[in-house]
Amino acid sequence: MGALKRYFPIPYLMVAMGAMGHIVVHLVRAPETGLAWVGALVAIVPLVSFMSSLVLVRRARTWRNQYLMLALALIGTVISFIGFESPASWYALFLGLIPSFGYIFWYSRLDRSASTAIAVGVTLPELELFDGDGKPVTPTEGKHGLYMFIRGNWCPLCMAQVKEIAAQYRALEARGVEVFLISRQPEANTRALAKRFDAPIRFCVDEDGQLARRLGIEHIGGVPFLMDTLGYDSDSVLPTVVITDPSRRIIFVDLTDNYRVRPEPSTFLAALDALA
Repeated sequence: MGALKRYFPIPYLMVAMGAMGHIVVHLVRAPETGLAWVGALVAIVPLVSFMSSLVLVRRARTWRNQYLMLALALIGTVISFIGFESPASWYALFLGLIPSFGYIFWYSRLDRSASTAIAVGVTLPELELFDGDGKPVTPTEGKHGLYMFIRGNWCPLCMAQVKEIAAQYRALEARGVEVFLISRQPEANTRALAKRFDAPIRFCVDEDGQLARRLGIEHIGGVPFLMDTLGYDSDSVLPTVVITDPSRRIIFVDLTDNYRVRPEPSTFLAALDALA
């Protein structure tokens, strides 16, 4: 079922926006028959707007359960069925209410199990890391390590999270932390990402997802459908953050079960300060 998720976001947005265009045209041409059509618009717009805002606003996290979105989708669908008219009412149900519930309680949830390789108290295995030019990346001896596994440049929440980390690099550096951002994306994308942030961060490539597979955080079918046309693989990594002490002992792990719920940078700093 997890691999089916990659076929949800882009095709849904394309179909939903087409339906919204149809609804608007209908309301302009025949406003007197508007109840069902207005309800359909109320049901569809919240989810489309929310998904679009993730790309435009570039925020690193959202509320886990979008109750306002669900309420509007339900209200719009009820209104549409009160003034039932096809296809408006079917738009409300199949492009508003059902997808809204599906997005929040199915698509956003990550099907992940606990990883024995990355748990607080265990030693992080030796990782073979390479930069965007294919050169080996070696952790600096005597430093804490912050390893952030991101899905890729295509993921707006990951990019917002990287921006947050880059903004905190002085605070992390003061605590003796070396930051590694690891993704499965092509080397060219990693090089482009590194150029965007003027911070001492080690941008690394996990070729073919070998590290993610070894650590138990591989995400089969984690890249949305059609993104492969931009050179991405269909598989990705589950968003993960690991912090180690200088001896590579893991002191903090975030294994989020929802791709829209990411830890605040202050959480990392608190974990390091607690160790000190």
